[in-house]
Parts: sequence; C-alpha cells; structure tokens
Amino acid sequence: MPVALDPSAPLTRTACAHCGDACPAEPLHLAAEPALDFCCAGCRAVYELLAASNLCTYYRLDAHPGRKVKDLELPGRFDYLDSEAVQDQLLAFRSPTLARLTFQIPQLHCASCIWLLENLFKLNSGIGTSRVNFLRKELTVSYYPADTSLKAVVQLLAAVGYEPRITLAELGAQPHPGNRRLYYQLGVAAFAFGNVMLLALPEYFSFTAQLQSTFGRFFGGLSLLLALPVLLLSARGFYRSAWQGLQQRYINLDFPISLGLTALFVTSVFEIVTQRGPGYFDSFTGLVFFMLIGKWVQQRSYDALRFDRDFTSYFPVAVTLLKPGGQEQTISVKELRPGQRIRVRHQEIVPADAVLLRGAGQIDYSFVSGESEPVPKASGEIVYAGGRQVGAAVELEVVREVSQGYLTQLWNNPIFQKETRPTLETYANKVGRYFVALTLLLALGAVAYWYPQDPHMALRAFTSVLVIACPCALSLATPFALGAALRVLGRRKFYLKNSTVVETLGRADTIVFDKTGTLTEVQRTAVDVVGPTLSPAQQQAVAAVARHSTHPLSQRLATALPGSLLPVAGFAETPGQGISGMVAEVLVRIGSAAFVGATPASEPELAAAQARVYVSFDGLAAGCFVLRNAYREGLPEVLAALGRRYQLAVLSGDNDAERERLQQLFGPRAELRFHQSPQAKLDYIAQLKQQGRTVVMVGDGLNDAGALQQAAAGIALTDDLTNFSPACDAILEAGSLAQLPTLLAFSRACLRVVLATFILSFCYNAVGLTLAVQGRFTPIVSAILMPISSLSVMVFATLLVRLAARRRRL
Repeated sequence: MPVALDPSAPLTRTACAHCGDACPAEPLHLAAEPALDFCCAGCRAVYELLAASNLCTYYRLDAHPGRKVKDLELPGRFDYLDSEAVQDQLLAFRSPTLARLTFQIPQLHCASCIWLLENLFKLNSGIGTSRVNFLRKELTVSYYPADTSLKAVVQLLAAVGYEPRITLAELGAQPHPGNRRLYYQLGVAAFAFGNVMLLALPEYFSFTAQLQSTFGRFFGGLSLLLALPVLLLSARGFYRSAWQGLQQRYINLDFPISLGLTALFVTSVFEIVTQRGPGYFDSFTGLVFFMLIGKWVQQRSYDALRFDRDFTSYFPVAVTLLKPGGQEQTISVKELRPGQRIRVRHQEIVPADAVLLRGAGQIDYSFVSGESEPVPKASGEIVYAGGRQVGAAVELEVVREVSQGYLTQLWNNPIFQKETRPTLETYANKVGRYFVALTLLLALGAVAYWYPQDPHMALRAFTSVLVIACPCALSLATPFALGAALRVLGRRKFYLKNSTVVETLGRADTIVFDKTGTLTEVQRTAVDVVGPTLSPAQQQAVAAVARHSTHPLSQRLATALPGSLLPVAGFAETPGQGISGMVAEVLVRIGSAAFVGATPASEPELAAAQARVYVSFDGLAAGCFVLRNAYREGLPEVLAALGRRYQLAVLSGDNDAERERLQQLFGPRAELRFHQSPQAKLDYIAQLKQQGRTVVMVGDGLNDAGALQQAAAGIALTDDLTNFSPACDAILEAGSLAQLPTLLAFSRACLRVVLATFILSFCYNAVGLTLAVQGRFTPIVSAILMPISSLSVMVFATLLVRLAARRRRL
C-alpha cells in the first residue's frame, strides 16, 4: 500500500547574509565585522558590490531583501546587445548624450528591490536615472552612451540579481498610440469645459444680464472656438465607433451619443449665428468630458497588465550559435538561418524548428501541447520551436527560420483568432437600439404637433428632444458600474481586459478547464512511498543524489524530500534509465525498475500514478516513489460550487491516467477529454458555441490559446502575473482560484447593478423629454439636469457595486 511521505525536520544551518537561504556545510566567508557567511559566490559578490558603494541600507528595508543569485552566466551571453539593430528596437529614446529604455524585471517583490533598483546610478556612474513601476514590474533606465553601454547596464542588473527579461516581444514593440491619444482628448475636453462654463456664467444669474447683453455675442463666439476642438478631437472616438457600427449594420450605444452631440452642437451654432442665444456649448463640452472619464477608467485597468501577449513574449532574444571550430557566439534569434548550429542548455527554449545532432534531448512541450511529461528525443529527430530542454545541453541544426516555424504557424492560424465582427451585444447596445428609435419617434412627433402652430417651436422642440434625450446617463451607467467592478475584481487578483468581460462572465453557463498548470501545480508534487518506509537518513541520501540531476522527475523528488547537503561521490547519470552516486559509502541508485534491479510495482493503487521512481541501496531494492499531480488547494470546493450552476468540462493535452480522480472532482455530468491538441480544444469550444452556450475557458499556455480566443471569455491562470500568459480576456492569479465562484457571482450581481442604473437614467430622460416636447428646453435646464443626471448615475453605480462586493466579502 502506498504510504504518504513524512519528511523529517530539516537540519539547522547558517542563513546566507544576502538571500537568507540555508548555507552549505562549508559556506563562503567574508572577512568583516562581524564575519558573514554566504551560500554561493553570486550572493557574496552582490554583497561586496553593495558594500563598496555604501548601499547596505538595502538589507534594513525588509526581513529578506536579497534575491537568490544564480551562478554567473556564460561569458558573451549579452553580446547581442552591442548590435546596433537590437539597440534601435529596444531603446525608446536615443541620442549621442542620452538613451532610455524600459525593462521587464520579474524578480521585483518588495520595497528593498525598489530601493536598490532606483539607486543603480551609485553602482554605475554612466546611469542617469532608474525608476520602478512596481505594478507592471518594469524598470525605466536612462544612461549616458558616452560613459556606459546597454550591455553594461544589463550585466549590472544581472549581477545584482535582477536580470531583465528581454524577449522577442520587446524587439520592435512600440507604445500603444491609443493611450496617449485618450489623455490628449481628455485634457482638451477638460480645458474647454471649464472655460465654456465660465463664459456661460451670465446665463445663470439675473444680475449679469447687462454683462450678457454687452458681451453675449463675443462670449458665444469664443465658446464656439473652444468647443470646436472638442468636437474634432475629443468626441472623435464616439463618431468613429458609431460609423463602424452602421457599416456592420447594427446600432451601438455610441450612435445615439453621436446623434445627440451633433444636435447639441448644430443647435448651438445656429443660435449663436442667428443671435437667438448663447447656445449650449457648456452642456456639449461637459458631456464629452464625463464620457471620456468613463473611457479613462476602463483604459487604466487595461494598461496595468498585458492581455495581448503572443508567443514572442515567451521567446528569448538571444541564442548560442556554434561556429566552425567549436567556438560559441551569442546572436539575436531573428538572425538565425536554416543550416546554422545552436546549443540549447538546461531550461532554455528551442527558438526555431531544428534537428537534434548531439546530446540526449528531454523536451518539455507543456507550453505548446499541454503534455506535462518531457518527451525524449534522439539524434536525428526534429525538435519543434517552443520546447524547453530539461536535461544536459544539446546541439541542434536549424531547419526553419523563426518566422516559418511550427509555433509561429500555430499562433498565426486564422482560426485561432477571435472574430473581429462584434458578435457580443452588451446590454447597453441592446437598450441603445430601442432608445434611438424612441428618441426619433418623439422628435418627429414633436415636429408634427408644433409645426401647424409654430414652425419655429417645431424646430426647437425637435432639436431639444435630441439634445435632452442624449443618453449621457445611459452611456455612463455601464462604464462606471463595471469600472467599479473591475477595481473590485483587481483587488482580488482577477484582472479583466475591459468591462464587456464582466457582462460575458455574468451570462456564462459553461466553464472549460485545462488540466496541466491550471488545475495542477507544476511546482508541487504529491509523493507517496510504495514498499518499506524509508528512514530519514535514507530519504536525505536519495535527495542528495537527486539534486545532482537536471531531469524533471529528479528535481521534483529532491524538492519533495527533506533538504540534504550530504556529499555525493561518483555521481553518474544514464540517459533514459536513472542516476547513481555514493552517499556515506552507500551506493544509491534512482530510476527505472530495471536500472535499480527492482520488480515493477503492480499494485492497483499505482494504476493512476503519474510517474514512478524506484530506489535501491547497495543493490537492495527499497520500493519506489509515486509522484502524482498535486491539485491546487481548495479545488474540490471550487468545482463543487461551480458544478451547481455551470456545465463543467476538462480539456487536457496530457494522458488519461487521472481520469477517475478528475471525474470524482468534477462530478458525473462533467465531460473529460484527454490527448487534446490545440486544434481539438478549439473545435470543442466551437461545438459548444454552436449549441448556443456561453463558454468561459480557463487555461495557462499556448496550447490553450485557440480555445481562449474562441471562447466567449478566456481566462489565463498564472502563478506569476509578469510571466507569459497567452492572449486572453482576463488574467487570474493562481492564488485566487478558490474565489472563482464568488467572483463569477459578483459578475452576475454587477449586471443587475447596470440594469438598475439604466432605470435611473431612464427616469432622468423621462423628465427631460417631458420638458423637451413642450419646447421648454433652456440652457439652464441643460446645464443643471444633464450634469446632475450624469454625476448621480456615477455615484449610484459605484455605491451599488461596492455594496454587492461587501455582501460577498470581496
């Protein structure tokens, strides 16, 4: 029977003065007062570097400020940064005297990191400034090309334990122009709104009648000049969206907004030109300003994270090229050509389709296919781009350029792209259709009623209905209610691309999960022992030998067993079979049953085992370790809660070894599919959509990209928000998975809040329309009713969303 492993307490060891990790039996020392111990040369080098620059305040900012420093990389690893072509693509600004760029720093984790990175100028005088954006884990560095280089800056960051992540996505990346444009539009609208309100002041008070009669025409002309940029620049997005909707034969909410703004502007111009009045430019500029605030709220949530990542965000920029004679050269991945030979080391990504020439390939394709176990590759076999080598270094010969490889073709497949035609009709767009029809009907009715009596009153009533019925409150209801929802969800580490995703989640009826990396924790493995229970000394001996291997099973076994620093002599690794070594004069062998001389276990309990690792001591078999997938904490409760409302399914690229276990977790109604390729996942989602289901897909890798894109809403689950996540509609931090049922329930509540704000906005419009059809629309009514309706809807929506969040303890 399998026995759960009960590791003994780890031995007490000296803590590293830099990173806090346990030091080996013979730590590295630094002569100081007091004497300091370090776990490795890297940590000691960082401490010496900080001490030489009087930066040891760094160690007083946090209980564990230091990051574990990896062994120094191979020389020449950053040589590609000296390339002018690479610098042109990475640098955001470049001149003979100053250069500036932004790095992704995944290691950022606390205040001491920020302090150190913002004091880089003390470590390198060629660095001018360095500023941290902690939310996005970014570091913006300005340096002087005459005193230092981009390569030197990156080497410094790597030396202090904050090596930036430079990927293909950064090459050629340009800042999104829409972000800056929105700020310009908002600034212009705010400036015009404030000044036009000031010029309209005489209209609101009787004691300024003389001022109005004297300067009224001048003020009106000046207001027109101020409102013109608002129409041409700030309101441009509403008109473009309305026109695009008409081209696709449907009316979105921006159409009645554009119609109302046009009527308000034209009426104002007409009144000023004919000297009938000052116009309504104060209301016009105010409406545009408030609606742009709603867009800005949505844009902030989008800017905080990247939802549009593709496979280039996962690929490194450089690769080790093997030149004739065995020399190595680091070059940009974009410079790779078919026929060139490259060396790929442990945990490095294969950047292009290639043929294995030398070495034992152990390729982890979980990023591409979802298969959790590494695939062995022999000499002569093809290795596809996107695989990660998890063993000793291998030599490969490139057969296709990066732009023509399997992974690129997979990502660029048109069927993996979400339809650009807006098929999702939001509540606001649906209501907007009827709202436009009602507005036009009332406007024409007012004309028919007033024209026989007073043609001038008929024109005034017609424009007044269009103006007062401009759905400002209706348009603000959705962005502010759902904008408040985005902030609540963001505090729970659930980041949505835009407010439309809240509506989709609220209407979902089917949830489909990926398995590997989504339901399971790749870094955590459940280990059982089959056979005699190992003593603590035996467990430490196995861990000591396993730590010398780079094979994934060895690493997972070493992590699960008690920590051990016992010396190992005569370590040897037989590819595909196992490893061995002498520990305290005892020969420890770990691997397959044949390798250690054991009889393969056949207990029924092992039928669903993910992997088995046998062990022997001095030739005597001592049972085996069973390594099973470790599912995320609280998963049974999450699935039970979701199963009561949603249809659940699992799509896995892995084998079906854990079918029974998953069926117990998901229930008998859930559909489980294994050996699923990316195309098969996409086809299954498409099949559900044809059945009329609203599908939410939860996945974590490129193998889920097609399904994430095709689902009504795709949620990328990640253990690190700065790590790669495929193009998606939402990003959920893995630690918040247990709250998924509550978050979805909150999304449904937010839809009810939107409906409530619609009712409130309709009440305001009813009052306004009553005045408009009677021809009583005046500048004072416009200036008071419209801003009050807009502000009250914003406050009402925000308060209801916060109440819904508090009821669910979010």
